[in-house]
Amino acid sequence: LQCRPLQLWLSAGRRERALSKGREPLETVASGETTASPGVGSGPVFVVRNDFDKLRFPEGAVLVTSHAAPAWAPLLSRAAAVVAEVGSMAGHLANVAREFRVPALFGVAGATSVLINGDPVTVDADGMSIYRGRVESLLDMNHDRQNLMEGSPVHLALERVAAYVIPLNLIDPDSPEFHPKKCQTYHDITRFAHEISVREMFNFGKDHQFAERGSKRLVCEVPMQWWVINLDDGFKEPVEGELVSLENISSVPMLALWRGVTAIPWAGPPGVDAGGFLSVLMQSASNPALDPAVSSPFTARNYFMISKNFCNLMSRFGFHFSIVEALVSERSQENYVGFTFKGGAADLGRRVKRAQLLASILREYDFRVNVKEDSVVSRIDGRDEEFMKSRLVILGHLIMHTRQLDMIMASDSAVQSYRASFIENIESLLRVH
Repeated sequence: LQCRPLQLWLSAGRRERALSKGREPLETVASGETTASPGVGSGPVFVVRNDFDKLRFPEGAVLVTSHAAPAWAPLLSRAAAVVAEVGSMAGHLANVAREFRVPALFGVAGATSVLINGDPVTVDADGMSIYRGRVESLLDMNHDRQNLMEGSPVHLALERVAAYVIPLNLIDPDSPEFHPKKCQTYHDITRFAHEISVREMFNFGKDHQFAERGSKRLVCEVPMQWWVINLDDGFKEPVEGELVSLENISSVPMLALWRGVTAIPWAGPPGVDAGGFLSVLMQSASNPALDPAVSSPFTARNYFMISKNFCNLMSRFGFHFSIVEALVSERSQENYVGFTFKGGAADLGRRVKRAQLLASILREYDFRVNVKEDSVVSRIDGRDEEFMKSRLVILGHLIMHTRQLDMIMASDSAVQSYRASFIENIESLLRVH
């Protein structure tokens, strides 16, 4: 897949000569591990953590971020350079940085705390160093790089093929036009397949039944039904019958998630005000599945699908749907945790406030988050094993303790109060972890 010619880095000898031209001794602020895009750039530091920072990003600033996320790609037309704590030179942001010829340095430990907003720095991506101030001798060595692909047979072939690969026409998944017959490019096909796959993950437990012999009921003290499907090496020993004990689980991400689920017992449904009670009554009038006296999909089992380093949890807690998917191993570049949350029993306004509460907490702990009405989709990846396990502990706590919380989300003050409580509990859990 990576058939492009390699970029040509600035030779070490030329860089040393350039650095020696400076009259003042240079102060190295930080160093990195990966030259994602070659070159030298200088400007004031601007740390980007969320969409609000993205809107405020100034022209000519050095983009500093914890993770080289694709979401920051639109900023490259304004950025003098990019610095990321975590990222791969084969990732989307690195590819776009090379296209825009923006220097990018990844693997800079602690960049978001070491580099201070507004401080001028020079990013030498070739030398994998960041210097305080503006280093003219290095900047003078920048030159326009030749496009090594342009005019080549491969480039001409790709130009013809690209028209059938790159354009995306299926934008809105809720549109009647979002249909297989409307797929005009390979991008459309993958977009359609991805959206339908996500829908099926939500509906699987409701529309289909797993073979009973394929799942084992987890023996635990949590008063809910938990079923486990062993995909490969998720059990320490083979299991006879339909029960499996927690001691026999070897799945690293499942055990971390379970610690969050069980660490602090759920206190039960929150006290609902009159507005919240009426809201639930109105919702149950139009959706009989919300009536607690009636058997419904909301009482379905919660399924873990596991192997030693993988876990997928599909669950229904208190009228909302949750999916947690994680790959956690010693190979940090492959690690990821994804979390999807949607639904509730209250009116849309209260459900939206709960979604915003969740999003705010997740962003506090380094997740990339997208919120659409009462739906939250978040992800974190590329971190080491212990870090990822700590984030699974957080998710386990959140999916247990946000149950029925939408019913009392009547005001912003309620949101802030619960947010403070969640942060306090999470910090306590992380200290123990």
